[in-house]
Amino acid sequence: MAAVALGSPACGGSGGDNQGTCGSDLDCPGGHCIDGRCVGNDAGGEIPPTDGEESGDEGGADLPPVDDGAGADGDEDGDAPDETPGETDADADADDDAAADGDEDTDGDEDGDASDVPSCVDGDGDLHGSGCAGGPDCDDADPLHWNDCADCATTHAPGCACAPSEGYECYSGPAGTQDVGACAVGSRWCVGGTLAEDCEGEVLPAAFETCGDGIDNDCNGAGDEEVFGPCGTCDVTCRSDGEIEPSSGDPGSSGLMSNPDGPGVTLGAEDVRAGFLWAANDPDGSVSKLDLATGAEVARYRVGLWGNNCDSPSRTAVDGLGNAYVGARAHVGCAGRSQGSVTKMAGDLRYCVDRNGDTTITTSTGPGALALGDDECVIWRVPVGGAGGTPRALAIDLGDEAHPEGHPWIGLFSEMRAYQLDPDTGAVLNTVGLNVNTYGFAISSDGWIWASGRGPSPLIQRFHTTTLAVEPAIAIGTCGNQYPYGITVDIRNRVWAGIWLDGNCCAARYDPADGSWFGVNTRPGWGGIRGIAADADGTIWASIHQNWGGGAIASFHMDDGSGLVVRDIAGVIPVGVGVDEIGHVWTVNQSSSNVTRLTTATGALEQFPVGPNPYTYSDFTGYQRRLMIPRGSWTRDYERCAVDSFDRWGMLEWDADVPAGASLTIAGASADTAAGLDAATPVVLAVVPPDAPPVDLEAAFAGAAVTLSRFLRVTVTLEASPDRTSPVFRTINVQWHCYRMP
Repeated sequence: MAAVALGSPACGGSGGDNQGTCGSDLDCPGGHCIDGRCVGNDAGGEIPPTDGEESGDEGGADLPPVDDGAGADGDEDGDAPDETPGETDADADADDDAAADGDEDTDGDEDGDASDVPSCVDGDGDLHGSGCAGGPDCDDADPLHWNDCADCATTHAPGCACAPSEGYECYSGPAGTQDVGACAVGSRWCVGGTLAEDCEGEVLPAAFETCGDGIDNDCNGAGDEEVFGPCGTCDVTCRSDGEIEPSSGDPGSSGLMSNPDGPGVTLGAEDVRAGFLWAANDPDGSVSKLDLATGAEVARYRVGLWGNNCDSPSRTAVDGLGNAYVGARAHVGCAGRSQGSVTKMAGDLRYCVDRNGDTTITTSTGPGALALGDDECVIWRVPVGGAGGTPRALAIDLGDEAHPEGHPWIGLFSEMRAYQLDPDTGAVLNTVGLNVNTYGFAISSDGWIWASGRGPSPLIQRFHTTTLAVEPAIAIGTCGNQYPYGITVDIRNRVWAGIWLDGNCCAARYDPADGSWFGVNTRPGWGGIRGIAADADGTIWASIHQNWGGGAIASFHMDDGSGLVVRDIAGVIPVGVGVDEIGHVWTVNQSSSNVTRLTTATGALEQFPVGPNPYTYSDFTGYQRRLMIPRGSWTRDYERCAVDSFDRWGMLEWDADVPAGASLTIAGASADTAAGLDAATPVVLAVVPPDAPPVDLEAAFAGAAVTLSRFLRVTVTLEASPDRTSPVFRTINVQWHCYRMP
């Protein structure tokens, strides 16, 4: 068998009967039929000898061709050529290839020689043995016994004496192969008084596997191992990176965490994106960035339009990539400086911008801030709304395919308007008019942003971040109908507002499912609640203080207010409260210029310094958004070969569990270059349910009328069910085909 290069024209090429095409592996002896071409070995089977010899000849001599019934002259009788003048066909082929022709095949192997006639193997000279006229020999090493060997009763060897119709199971294959794979025992029957040499019906190990038939042809116990290669198919052109197990730490991962029950990812967050607290230092025009694990201030950034007290920064929020935003109110009376703004800060160095091109990120690394505009981890600063608009509410939405990390929404108190900003540039994308003076925003898992309204009366109101629908404002229906301050949403999508100056430190809950109100008085006789937060365990946390002094953290269960605990803290005037993923609850303390950290497992309380007079009571760790987020995404880029015109993409496979009401969407984008992927048109490849693997990538792109090129970006989006049950995404496998590569 002559081996050829993959994709070579010699494989089923124009010189053979296939004329370069094939319909199945049967058309490609020793090779494989791939996309209508034989690949692997020469399609013609054994290569015809080049020196004129036939099978069984000594070789070297120029012998006449063997008559195959057609004859060398084409007259189908194998005798003298028709062109011989005056010829008559002496035998007229009336003898059906009689011996007189000289072309009779005496051994039945169709090659016309005598070399394959069975020969007698007689090891002991008793005229019995394999292929001998005397018959088989039950012991070919003993000339005195050929049909009465001592072990005939147990071995039932060929030649042993037997009675008519007597037969026994037999198997002549290698030890350990019987009844493995295709191999099976046969039967040895009594013929002429001795057991025959033939073992009828036995199946012995094949010399090679038949690829893809699902049978262990060579009986080695390894199954159909000819289903080979990274694609696990018989296609020798198939290539793959193998099954990829997604990780929450992958560069293209957002809103995901490791699957706690095995491989893969599920919705959540656990890495650097959940690693910092962002406290706005009101009179300093700066934001302190604290490490949640150590409490240390790892950076301080100048923000706003002037970077000083005139900006009066306050609410902060964190997106799905760990980048933070801060709204600056600009409401303190600085002459000509009443323009509110939003600043975006990088949560990780990879998102910072090397503006001066020196290949080094110039940034703050501690409590000292650089001059306004000098820090390359301050990504952008933009004015929002008109002068005097007063940004006082901030939240990040749940994102979309283009920006799964989410878009910032800033609420302007005086304008009663919400602005959606572009995460890349800060440009305004959408605006929504409201009926309340916005004081805080909180996102719910169904895409609504709830606003706490401190005017024109105690209200809450919601608008949808995708449809931009606005629902009527709702009057506070509990806690003495007082004005709300901080706002959050629990895991059942119920809205909680901290009520300030009600005298009972009351937390008000509104359930949009039935329109009901419920209140919890956390410390009667104190001033009220400033900040409020919810966690994944169903606990509501509130920062409270007595008029303009003292401070405490209150907690209770979200369903009925049970388990109320109030912990006094050293921090003075805790305006905001927030939760993190590593077991802490934090308060931002305005008067004492620090933060308090409660370790929930031990009850330990610690204080850490920040800038002067921090004033933040929004989602300053990003936990509240991550608690609500029903969507996460994972992205990976692939590159296939591009050498042969037949090179192409293959199948897409995946492994995932998607509960009822949840979904998993796989989209692809393709371009000629890696750089072109960012602007490439996405194509939905599968939506689970109902789709199931595999998906033919070429067919999917063709169906969408989008060109599928050398580079491919695959994005997998997980969406939770209405009851917040997450899909589990375990593996993905992208395949492609290379015809001229090893």
